[in-house]
Amino acid sequence: MRLKKHFCGAILVVGFGFCKAQVINIEGKRFLKDTNGFVGKADFNFNINQNTQKVLLLGANVHLQYKHNRHRLLAISDLSLIKAGDKDFVNSGYQHLRYSYKLNKYWAWESFIQTQYNKVLLLDRRYLAGMGPRFKVIKQPKVACFVACLYMYEYLSQNNDSIHRFNNRLSAYSTFHLDLNKVDFNTTVFYQPNMANLGDYRIAVDSALELDIIKQLYYKAGLNLLYDTRQPLRVPALTYLVRNGIGLKF
Repeated sequence: MRLKKHFCGAILVVGFGFCKAQVINIEGKRFLKDTNGFVGKADFNFNINQNTQKVLLLGANVHLQYKHNRHRLLAISDLSLIKAGDKDFVNSGYQHLRYSYKLNKYWAWESFIQTQYNKVLLLDRRYLAGMGPRFKVIKQPKVACFVACLYMYEYLSQNNDSIHRFNNRLSAYSTFHLDLNKVDFNTTVFYQPNMANLGDYRIAVDSALELDIIKQLYYKAGLNLLYDTRQPLRVPALTYLVRNGIGLKF
């Protein structure tokens, strides 16, 4: 019971910001700035709460982008830890590097590499490398939609290194953003099948909604969902996080 209280307190502090699925949504992390040069941000969090148990919260996120004419380079590093006593409630992180070359008004060619781990979901490490085209369906001030289908090579080690797999996968996704006067909505849906075994696939959804109630009061909701047909033992095929809240604008 005491451990549950510590965990609830930790979750309130970080606002669910450290809960991550195994499929990382890079679409939600792209900078919209189209001018040449560098842009970036960095966030660091460190909290310790000691009473009957020690609760440790640690987070670090570095997000950089460089753009020069048709070339764009995006680099992200994200680490998260929530630990109460000797138990990890969140212990995950990833590093992602992506290069994009704009071919014309609608098409871009992208390549990426990524490293990732998630100890709670028994993912010891995953290495990805891939490339493929990205197509702009529409991009207007109020609405934007992109689709892509990339090839990626995957190596993963799970369940304390007892499972090793090398896979050739497709990573197909669509991303949609709607920004109206009182509604801001964005969603990205991923489908990642194993090219050698179509019964081995992942479906991931990352959605967020912000709705103005009155001038300064708004409602926000979010969904992070992952369905993976090849999870290790004791990890359910379907994992998800639903977020709801109310905020004030000043």
